Amino acid sequence: MRTIACFGLALGLLSCGDGNAVTSISFAAMVGDQPLTCGQTYSGLGASGADLTIRDFRFYVHDVRLFDVTGEETPFELDDDGKWQNGEVALLDFEDGCGDMGNADLRTVLEGHAPDGDYVGVRFKLGVPAELNHQNPTAAAPPLSLSELFWTWNAGYKFIRIDARTSLADAWRVHLGSTQCDGDMMGNATCASPNVPEFSVDGSLDFDPATATVVADVAGLVEASMLDNTMDTPPGCMSNPDDPDCAPIFGSLGLAFGGSPAPGTQTFFRIEP
Repeated sequence: MRTIACFGLALGLLSCGDGNAVTSISFAAMVGDQPLTCGQTYSGLGASGADLTIRDFRFYVHDVRLFDVTGEETPFELDDDGKWQNGEVALLDFEDGCGDMGNADLRTVLEGHAPDGDYVGVRFKLGVPAELNHQNPTAAAPPLSLSELFWTWNAGYKFIRIDARTSLADAWRVHLGSTQCDGDMMGNATCASPNVPEFSVDGSLDFDPATATVVADVAGLVEASMLDNTMDTPPGCMSNPDDPDCAPIFGSLGLAFGGSPAPGTQTFFRIEP
């Protein structure tokens, strides 16, 4: 644990601007201990030890907070940059268009502000706030204007999009979003399964805000998955509450699934110094 001062490094989990305010939180995508590169194949993954080649990897986050050793939280207020963040939700993008689904631009940092403090970690929610989830994306401001991250049939956004292929399936995906939704789907809807996981990643006493990074680990996400596909179901996990391929993915995200309670731990996010 360190008191945040003014750091010059741009890649730290927490960096400072004028007045010692926290102004950024850095993220990275990895596959175990290897940096994730769009289009690269990684071996020995999941319960089957399969190969995995990722072609798209993006997700939304919101409700970001820093916390101290007592658990007291301080909001990290997101900036509105007109592209990646709108002040309420932010998009992080780890693909570079290798699968002809995204674009060359990458985004691995949240920009905003929080006061100086003795922080030991960060909390956030994966996904889009309910009040923004049911709208017309063609009329929405960035980063909620991307049709690739919207489900018309589900009337909401894909909170996380992973498109890949494995050695056991030509198409394998993780598309997380709210399900069992009712309403007019134009701003007024409720969902029996919101599927918005909350994460708390703690660096504890070893936490160094000048260098630490929040890691999204695909190997951890798929560790219990066979990385194949059950016959007559969508490829991978598309959040269908009846798809058995979603059970291990939801478990890794710390989400309840199929009548089973949410596990007490998650294996997707961690902090690295």
